[in-house]
Amino acid sequence: MTATPNAVLIKRAATASIFTAVTLLLAKVFAWSVSDSSSVLSSLLDSLMDIAASVVNFFAVRYALMPADDDHPFGHTKAEGLAALIQSAFILGSASVLLLHVVDRLIHPQALMALEESIAVMLFSAAATLALVMYQRWVYARTHSLAIKADSAHYFGDILTSFAVVVALIAAYWEQYWLDPVVALGIAGVLLYSVYGIIKDALEVLMDKALPEEDEKELLSLIQTCPGVRGVHDLRTRQAGAMQFIQMHLELDGSQSLKSAHDIADTVEKTVLKRFPRAEILIHQDPV
Repeated sequence: MTATPNAVLIKRAATASIFTAVTLLLAKVFAWSVSDSSSVLSSLLDSLMDIAASVVNFFAVRYALMPADDDHPFGHTKAEGLAALIQSAFILGSASVLLLHVVDRLIHPQALMALEESIAVMLFSAAATLALVMYQRWVYARTHSLAIKADSAHYFGDILTSFAVVVALIAAYWEQYWLDPVVALGIAGVLLYSVYGIIKDALEVLMDKALPEEDEKELLSLIQTCPGVRGVHDLRTRQAGAMQFIQMHLELDGSQSLKSAHDIADTVEKTVLKRFPRAEILIHQDPV
């Protein structure tokens, strides 16, 4: 089974997220203190929210990976959806604070200082964040963790904003200070858009949305190709965190023995698990 390796990967990705966010926050605090740049401040606030969101993720994924118990017979995987909603609240808060600062700087532009140091910090930020995102996407491809996906999407936006801040700082060399708050305004827009995506994904999990249509079609094809299966109906699916839940009614020959019917259902379960290794499968056998 893949549960233990998946749990280790998800926990490592959550830890890497916190470490990266703290490192970048300290670097950006230095850059903002010497430059007084709005765009650097926007990136700093984003990193501050990254830390808060990553800490939430750190604990949420551990809770989500806890095995099922008497009070939670289907496990704790929906905790990832709740963590994603909390992340979106943090991001929305940082975007709101940033917008207030941007409005002031658009009305009262100011000269920027220590541009070389600030540019170096932002390039370092982009490189470190790119490494983290590549690792998170590698983990998500193997675990399908919603919390890691939400974190990765947010950090990918950070890469783009880091380069945008660099452009604004370079423009300040030619005394084009208006670009600094404009870039910060664009970053606020990216943050707000990321909130929409995270909330959408989280609600799909919390509201038990079915697996994608193409996955359900593949499921039906796999089931119907198993020997002894005469049909399938009432297929129900949902995903919670890294786990998928699949229920179905198998149509089997009613004249065969209970053991034969069980063996066919067992074959169907193994066939589905080869394609969906994180699935929990419930099969009801209907005689026809």
